[in-house]
Amino acid sequence: MNTELAGVLTSEPIAYRLTNYAYLKLLVADESVEVKRGKVRRIKIEPFGVPPSTISSTLSVIRHAYGIVLDVHGSTETEELTLNEASFLPIEDGFVEEGDLLGVIKVFILGKVPELRMVENQLSKRNIQIVYKTNGELRREKAKVSEMWYRRWHFAEWCPLIAEQDAMVTKGEPKLIEISSVEIPANAIPVPLFIMRNAYGVVLDLYLRGKPKKIEENRTVSKALFMPVFDGEIQKGDIIGILNIYNISVGERSKSIIKYLLKTQRGNLVFWKGERVLRKEFEIKPFQFKRSLMGRLEPLISTENKELKANEVDTIKIEKIEFPASTIVQPLTGKNHPGGVILDVFSKEPPRMVEDEKRVDQAVFLPYKDLEIKKGEVLGMVNVYHVTVLYEPETFVLKHGGLFPAKL
Repeated sequence: MNTELAGVLTSEPIAYRLTNYAYLKLLVADESVEVKRGKVRRIKIEPFGVPPSTISSTLSVIRHAYGIVLDVHGSTETEELTLNEASFLPIEDGFVEEGDLLGVIKVFILGKVPELRMVENQLSKRNIQIVYKTNGELRREKAKVSEMWYRRWHFAEWCPLIAEQDAMVTKGEPKLIEISSVEIPANAIPVPLFIMRNAYGVVLDLYLRGKPKKIEENRTVSKALFMPVFDGEIQKGDIIGILNIYNISVGERSKSIIKYLLKTQRGNLVFWKGERVLRKEFEIKPFQFKRSLMGRLEPLISTENKELKANEVDTIKIEKIEFPASTIVQPLTGKNHPGGVILDVFSKEPPRMVEDEKRVDQAVFLPYKDLEIKKGEVLGMVNVYHVTVLYEPETFVLKHGGLFPAKL
């Protein structure tokens, strides 16, 4: 196990073993700044330490009214990684004030199972301002919030995000798109699935109207923040992304499965085939999986020289990565190029099932400043898990289908 894993960025894959413990840390602004729509801003945050042998990622849905956190940054002057800045992508013009909650990160503990007191020592109560909009009116609400730890059960549901509107999209211009409502059960954490599921771009986050809710509460989302990578048209019924919903309370698992036993969904796959974009209707069946405790960090290495402009999303060719059958890819924070962030990876091939082998040869990259990327340069790292697909919902319905009425 690499003892400096929390801050490492290397050109070699790193294998690790997960524990069942993780905890949440609040990203609180330590300065007041003006932000402009679509222009990434590095914002100072109240500093805190992240122990060695951890990895982290942003928590979806919990966010600031004016935007989302893409990445976090810090220094390793001591054995711990000290985080002191966040890269913030505004979705509209506004002002971030000192004390505003910008976002939340999940910190995963690797290696041996830690003593609970070691986890609890990383947590604190924080005075923050929750910033949200209600009926178009901006509100700042002061609160004292306790950071929390949780136990991970490694079971998850696969949830498609299906557009409920037609929309023209322009490369590099973030857009909120109406989607079929998605219920995120209490005690569950949503995680966007990497490898672009729509030919035109990637879902960065989900949008929750009104005041942010706790993980312990049910949440319903009906909009997704979509970053176009190519100019194009989203049509009603298109699948624009995939969401993994991880259970952190085993008691909620059966409750969340039931709604998927009784229905299937239909959506349009929008994908590249060579240089053409095709659209094909697809039936989405109930789907769950169990994540392995073993994982690896895979570096993304450029295979071309390319000049990039600040805040203009672009694609970069990378060394081809072959992902084995039954693996999923997820984003990481703190392990991106110092000049930008990886938003996703993809190839111009028809999409593959989770159970199939997959490959990617391009990265979606958002630079914070003008950059010249060199061939062989490490752009960032992604998290790769082996998963076991769970077929019991389908098997259960086939075996006991007569128990359910034909119409509900």
